Amino acid sequence: MRFFSSSLLLTLCGAAATLSAQTPASPAEAQAPRTPSEILQPALSTLQPTLDALRTDKWKTSGAAREETEANINSIRRDLETTLPPLLATADAAPGSITQVLPAYRNIEALYDVLLRVAAVARSAAPTQQSAPLEQAMASLDAARRDLGDRLQAVALTQDQQVRDLQTKLRAIPAAPAPAPAVCPTEPPAKKRRPRPKPTQKTTPAPTASQSGAPPSP
Repeated sequence: MRFFSSSLLLTLCGAAATLSAQTPASPAEAQAPRTPSEILQPALSTLQPTLDALRTDKWKTSGAAREETEANINSIRRDLETTLPPLLATADAAPGSITQVLPAYRNIEALYDVLLRVAAVARSAAPTQQSAPLEQAMASLDAARRDLGDRLQAVALTQDQQVRDLQTKLRAIPAAPAPAPAVCPTEPPAKKRRPRPKPTQKTTPAPTASQSGAPPSP
């Protein structure tokens, strides 16, 4: 098993981000919109006045179809005015983050589905001066949502490649040697003490007559 320090991992991540930032963009990428709002805003700006110009009371359709269409139009208007703006603001703050851009993309997908139902009724029931601009607005929104989807896919592929490159660099680092197991010192066996020999008592010889000074007996 390979062990890597957190500081080394952060260093490699920073190096990968620096290399990605220093990579020159192609001419197509340099001219492409950089934020989701820049991608979607032209289509959204066309859609809003197109919806305001619709007059469903002049459409040749049933009352139920007219009511459903009016409800769908009102739903799109509420989304454009209330739901979508904060989602786009979040996406614009981090255009390179999939998690931040994805909610706005999903909202556009749902809005487009509702617009399809409105356009389907308009083709057969609305006057040409109303149905034609609606078809153009729908085509513009379709192109914008596809563009945003392609951008999300490109970001995902780039991030996936960066992760693979980082993993390759980490695998190329030699494994650190495993630390030697700690050895607990053992106490040497206690030496047996030999009993000390008892000191021998020296006997003092009895003094002789000459040493004591007594006169010898006759």
